[in-house]
Amino acid sequence: MSVLTGRVPRAFLLPAVLGLGALSLASASADPARTQQQAEQAPSVAQAGLKFGFYVGDEQQPTTSHVAKLDSDITFPQGGFDGMILGFSGKVPITGKLAIPPTSSYFVSFRFMPATGDVELIPDGDATGTVLVKTGNTGDCKAVGTRICADSDVTNKVFIKLSNVKVDGKVLDVGPNCRTAQSATVNIKALMPLEFPAPSVKATSTFATPAFTGCGVREDLSPLLTGLVSGPGNTLVTNLKLRCVGSGGPPNGCGA
Repeated sequence: MSVLTGRVPRAFLLPAVLGLGALSLASASADPARTQQQAEQAPSVAQAGLKFGFYVGDEQQPTTSHVAKLDSDITFPQGGFDGMILGFSGKVPITGKLAIPPTSSYFVSFRFMPATGDVELIPDGDATGTVLVKTGNTGDCKAVGTRICADSDVTNKVFIKLSNVKVDGKVLDVGPNCRTAQSATVNIKALMPLEFPAPSVKATSTFATPAFTGCGVREDLSPLLTGLVSGPGNTLVTNLKLRCVGSGGPPNGCGA
């Protein structure tokens, strides 16, 4: 999937800048009548929030999870995160939806036995967290090289589902409902660019995999999979690439 890197037209960027309220990039010499108009517009923009979207994973750093117990990596196809920043002054709420396609994995169990299986991350509700919107490509946003950015702290909760499991080439019938009993909590902190052109931003998280449940058709395989996979110290590494921002139309707006 190609990544859009075109510059946002000025007509699109201006509403987002106005929505920053006290953090506005307007010059001190602006026309007073225009300044008053901006001040009146800012609350409605802030109340509506700012839409944004990111690709999750790119060519340089696909979304990769390291399973500590198996000492193996699982690489996922490129996914997406679509969210909304609910305000612009101080730390404000952020909500969003994470979508990462399923993947097939290979690992070695019991240190010698090859195993394969499909892994799916199923969101447990919307992602939530806080962001602090910043401005200035020579100051707070220097690390990402844009004039507008957001210091984000977002929590994603996902169930981990297993299917099509084979051990040493033989089917291990885990059934259709084999997944973690509780959702895993993946917390991602990153400085996110909010204008184009924008670089990819690397994000790393450490999480625990809960015990499995519902695994097995003829026998209960949940304890086996829990023993093999579940536990602390797993990592998730990915690159976040800005896909769209604001409510404008294509190519760089997220739409109404």
